[in-house]
Amino acid sequence: MTIEAVYGSLIKNAHQPDHDLYDKYYSLVTDHIQKHLSELEADDHPEVLPLNYCDRISYIKANPYKYHSIVQLNLIYTEFVKKHASYCVRRNKK
Repeated sequence: MTIEAVYGSLIKNAHQPDHDLYDKYYSLVTDHIQKHLSELEADDHPEVLPLNYCDRISYIKANPYKYHSIVQLNLIYTEFVKKHASYCVRRNKK
């Protein structure tokens, strides 16, 4: 199941989410980000991480299974994908 499919299933019942599905979604998003960060130099991490990434992850960890945490995870994932793609394009142009 893709990250997007898990999100779609999770958001349908976001006001009373399935905790196992939420945990799976959280793991998929954070594992995806960590996988791509491990391929980059540490100095390049700020270029691909979403704005206020650490603060947002802290909020999500402090408020698991909440609607806003689900939405915030999706936003982090979407922003990361876009910033990582932009970074890769810029890096290949050099």
